[in-house]
Amino acid sequence: MTFLRTKLRTTAAVALTIGTLALLPTSASAGTAAAPASLAGCGWNEGRGGERAYYEHCATDTNVWIQVKRWPRSNYHRCVGPGRTNLDADATGAWYDSNYRGGLCSHPGDTGD
Repeated sequence: MTFLRTKLRTTAAVALTIGTLALLPTSASAGTAAAPASLAGCGWNEGRGGERAYYEHCATDTNVWIQVKRWPRSNYHRCVGPGRTNLDADATGAWYDSNYRGGLCSHPGDTGD
């Protein structure tokens, strides 16, 4: 009879633990929280309301190469420093390109192929 009581208590404890865990927030829901305002605009930003598209480089101590996608003209690379860099009127996308010349550059405004 003691074995049966122990088994019942263990089963009840496991069920209670599972029920409690189901009510707790998961890491997935915690990961979907809004990004801090300082990171919200990092990277490519599409132009809106007559404003030109731009790339926001949020690091404060590096200059990096980005690839700028344009249509109908060809894509190119551009060196950007910290902060906002306005892009061409026909830019349709831009992203950090760590594979281009090692990803880092020296002179914001320089362009590559």
